[in-house]
Amino acid sequence: MVAAAVDAAVAGADYTNGFAPPGVAALAAFLGLVAVLGAAGWPREGLIPRWAVLTAGWCGCVLLVWSVGGIVFDGLRALAVLGVPGLPPVVDWAGFMTRAFALVADVLLAKTVLSYQRTSRAGCPRCGRIPAVAAPTGTWLGYAACLLALPYPLLKVYWSMGGTVAGSVVAATSVEGFPIGEIVIFSMVGLLALALVQRWGRVFPRWTLLGGGWTATGALVTMGALAGFGSLAQALGLVDGPAHLAGAGWVVSVVYGSWLLLGVALGGAVVSYQRRTRRRCGRCGG
Repeated sequence: MVAAAVDAAVAGADYTNGFAPPGVAALAAFLGLVAVLGAAGWPREGLIPRWAVLTAGWCGCVLLVWSVGGIVFDGLRALAVLGVPGLPPVVDWAGFMTRAFALVADVLLAKTVLSYQRTSRAGCPRCGRIPAVAAPTGTWLGYAACLLALPYPLLKVYWSMGGTVAGSVVAATSVEGFPIGEIVIFSMVGLLALALVQRWGRVFPRWTLLGGGWTATGALVTMGALAGFGSLAQALGLVDGPAHLAGAGWVVSVVYGSWLLLGVALGGAVVSYQRRTRRRCGRCGG
């Protein structure tokens, strides 16, 4: 709620034109409050049905992800203020704080809803396991994430080699020079996805794959939400950005929006790896 109030009261910098409108954070705060009250059994147990608690909670989490979208840009611009080359050193500090609050709120809300979902279905409140029910492996998500890491760097390579389709709807710097950085970063994401589901990935310490996986998932999901939801909101006339949709502009929206699918697939692969490699639960023995 604090984030929603700040977001509504303070105008952002120009680079935030395509970010989530203030009403998104406000709606997420309302849904999150409903979910938290229902999970806590207030004002009385059973007043809010389980399905309503879960629906409100997870919808609130999704909307908060959209509200967080753009925090990566905030961080890179803040580093530029400190002298690190990259993006211009202009930061929407109030918006940065708002998105940071939204990120913390999203993590806490997701944890609360997940705990309620586990306990209300007779699962172990610590690990979430249900006796005699085997969890799906989900290893296919790692291979899906590896494939989804290809569209963005391939589009950048296409532009760098003189391709013109959809190039006019993005900044000139996006189509200039060979995208070495993009190729390296998304290649690392693809390799990380494979390491989570293939046997050779076990040579790495568990904490490195989990730390890298969750960090990459968070960055990709928030950036993908900004592109995907932002394009939808732009088409509905709610925001100005993130890209022009006329002509071949839809190509940019689809490719940039694929980050959201990549983040979801990678996150699923991380969860699968986490379940397959975790120790036996000391509470339920599963």
